[in-house]
Amino acid sequence: MRKQKTPALVNLAIYTTITIFLWIFFDIYRALKKPPVLDIESKILEPVNPNLDMNLLEEIDKSLYFEKSSYEPEDLLNETIIETNTAIETDTATVSADSD
Repeated sequence: MRKQKTPALVNLAIYTTITIFLWIFFDIYRALKKPPVLDIESKILEPVNPNLDMNLLEEIDKSLYFEKSSYEPEDLLNETIIETNTAIETDTATVSADSD
């Protein structure tokens, strides 16, 4: 008996699947082996001053604090908005849409 050949689409599907898995594997490998790019601003790298500025802390204590209810938008939503229609007089001529 003759052995049947596998169809071309089956071979293509197998090769495509193998290629996808190899591509993913090598992409992950490349991402793990690549050294990370560290772009840190020089201001962040400066040493930190361990001494506290007491004047600044006193200013913070003296600063004005708002109660939560004074800045919540709920008060604005409860207000009624009244619309008024007022005619505005202008010095321009009225243009009619009739054109013959």
